[in-house]
Amino acid sequence: MHSNNLIVPGYFEIYCGPMKSGKTKMLMDRVEKLNYMNNCNFIFINPSANTRDEKIRSRCFSKDYDCIIIDKNRPADILNQVNKDTDLVAIEEAQFFEDNIGRVVEELIRQEKNVIAAGLDLNFRGEPFHPMPYLLSIADEINKLTAVCDYEGCSSLATRTQKLIKGIPAHYDSEEEYIGGSNSDLSYQARCIKHHIVPGKIHDSSFSRKPQDL
Repeated sequence: MHSNNLIVPGYFEIYCGPMKSGKTKMLMDRVEKLNYMNNCNFIFINPSANTRDEKIRSRCFSKDYDCIIIDKNRPADILNQVNKDTDLVAIEEAQFFEDNIGRVVEELIRQEKNVIAAGLDLNFRGEPFHPMPYLLSIADEINKLTAVCDYEGCSSLATRTQKLIKGIPAHYDSEEEYIGGSNSDLSYQARCIKHHIVPGKIHDSSFSRKPQDL
C-alpha cells in the first residue's frame, strides 16, 4: 500500500462547490499524477444519474477517464468494484447517490483506501444536497470551490447553482434534474447569492431586519 502525498491510505478528500467551479477538473488533476507512479491502482465511480457521459470529463480539461457506472440507489455496489490492490477510489457527482454513500465511504476508509469525491454541496434551491452534509462531516480534507457569477454584468464569486427552465428561474417545487440531461429547456448557471433566484422559496422575514432590531 502506498503512503505518500498522492496516496494516503484511509484518508477522505472532497471537492465541493457550485456548477462551473472546477470540481471535476480538481478531481482529475488529483488523479492525473498517479499515472506516473509504479503499481498504483485507482478507479473512477460515476452515479447512474449522471447522464452527461460514460466517461469522466471536465469542461476545462482535455483528458478523460473511463469510469464504472453505479446505480445511484445502490452505492454499496461500489464495494464490489474494489479489491486489495485498489489504492484510490474517485467518486464523481457524489451528491446524486443515496444517503448511504457516506457509510460506503467509511467502509472504504476502514479498508485503508484513499477516497476522493466531487459534488455539488447545494442544490438549485440553495439547500444542502442530501448526502453531502454527511460526506463533508466525515471528510479529512474539504476543498470548497467557487465559480464566477453568470448573471449579466455581475462576475462576483458564485457559490450557488441557478436552475433555469426556458431561461426563467425554476420554481422551488420543480424536480431535481441532472445538469446536462436531455431536456433542452433546462439549463444551469453559477450565481452569487445576490442573484440566486428561487421563486416559491420561503424566507424568514425576521432575518430581513437590521441586527440592532432583532
